[in-house]
Amino acid sequence: MKTKIRTIVAICVLGIIGFTNINAIADNKSMVNAEVVTEAEEMLTIESWMIDESYWTSETKVSTLEAEEALEIEPWMTNESLWISETEVVGEVEEALEVESWMIDESLWK
Repeated sequence: MKTKIRTIVAICVLGIIGFTNINAIADNKSMVNAEVVTEAEEMLTIESWMIDESYWTSETKVSTLEAEEALEIEPWMTNESLWISETEVVGEVEEALEVESWMIDESLWK
């Protein structure tokens, strides 16, 4: 008798959970569809300048090509005294690594 009641209760609980999930999914789908509808784009229109040939064909010709002036080497660029630093840069000195007792303790690494 207890087994039958538990089985019936379990089926009812699963049924209720199933129906609430279906409703939640259906509500979510309707919300997604509502968002898609609000993001409608405007229709594109063709304007007169888009099909006017005078905008898209040009008879102008370039008579001279644009060219940059050649770069010149200036005296400060080759002056070694400007590029060599007289201050000595001292790097950070690190201590040598040491093996400590806990590093080789077999009981810690098992």
